[in-house]
Amino acid sequence: MRLVILTENTVNKRGLLAEHGLSVLVEAAGRRILFDTGQSGVYLHNAGRMKEDLNGLDGIVLSHGHYDHTGGLPEFPHDQLPPVFVREKAFEEKLTGSRGRNAYRDIGIPWLKKRSCEQMNPKGEKGREADCVETGRKEAGREKTESDIYSLLQERGLLRLTGDREEIFPGIWTLSQIRALVPEEPLPDQFFVRRADRLIQDYMEDEQLLVIRTPEGLAVFAGCAHLGILNCLERVKEAFPDERLWLLRAGMHLRGCGEKRLSATVEGLRRCDFRWIIPLHCTGIEAIARIRETFGEKCLSGEAGRLITL
Repeated sequence: MRLVILTENTVNKRGLLAEHGLSVLVEAAGRRILFDTGQSGVYLHNAGRMKEDLNGLDGIVLSHGHYDHTGGLPEFPHDQLPPVFVREKAFEEKLTGSRGRNAYRDIGIPWLKKRSCEQMNPKGEKGREADCVETGRKEAGREKTESDIYSLLQERGLLRLTGDREEIFPGIWTLSQIRALVPEEPLPDQFFVRRADRLIQDYMEDEQLLVIRTPEGLAVFAGCAHLGILNCLERVKEAFPDERLWLLRAGMHLRGCGEKRLSATVEGLRRCDFRWIIPLHCTGIEAIARIRETFGEKCLSGEAGRLITL
C-alpha cells in the first residue's frame, strides 16, 4: 500500500502548501483512489511539486459533504475526471453553529449553488453579517457553481451515489450507516442540515469510510469521524466480522474534546490492535501527541507532503 498525503492542516516540506482540509492519494489492491479533495486546488499544487501524477485515477471518494473535503473537486482537470463516489445526503445544505446564539455558518459543498444569509437564518429573518457567513467560495477568480462540476459529473455518468456498504472495486468498499453506540462519543450538537425550510440536527448520514482489504488486514480511512472514531470502527467490525484491523488513517475530530473522551478513544484504539495508525486533520495537536505517545512507532505522521509505503 502506498499513501501520499496531498492536503492536510500542516505541511512537512518547503514549497508545499497546507490548508484546513484533507486529501490523500491511496494506491492499494491494484487501484489508485483519491480520498477527498481538500477545500481548494492545494492538493493539485502539492501533487505537482511531489511529482505525483493524478491522471488515470480509478475513482475519487468523498468522505462527507463539508467544504474542507469536497471544495477542491472543481479544480481537478475535467477531461481526466474519474467516477466520484459520494453519499446522496452529502448534497444537503449543511451548517454549523449555535441555536442559542441563532448564528450559523454554511460548511457544505461550496460548488453547489450559493445560499443567501436569509435562507440560512432559521427564523426567516434577515441575518447580519456577524450572524451568518456564506461560504460560496471562489478559486482563481472563478466562482464554483453547480453547473461547473455537478452537472458535468451527471452528464458523463461519473456521479456514483453509494449505498450503506458498497463494493466500489474488488476488495474496496465505502461504508456508512455509522451509529452512536459508544457512550463517550455522543452525537455532536453543533452540526445542522436544512430540510423543508427547517434546521435539524445533522446525524451525519452522508459520512462514509473507505475500507480496503489487504493481505495484512483491513485498512480503514475516515475523513472526520464526526460520530466518533470508535463508533466508526464498531461499524467496520459489524460489516467485516472476524477480520483483522491493520491500518487506520483518520481525522478523528478530537480537538478540544476533553480528557474523558480522549482517554476513552486511546483505550479503544489500543483494543483494536492496529499495526499502523495515522491521525491527522481534525484530530487536533494534543490528541495526536497522546496517540503518538501511546502507540510509539505504530503511529505515523500525516502532514501534507508525507509519502508512506507499507
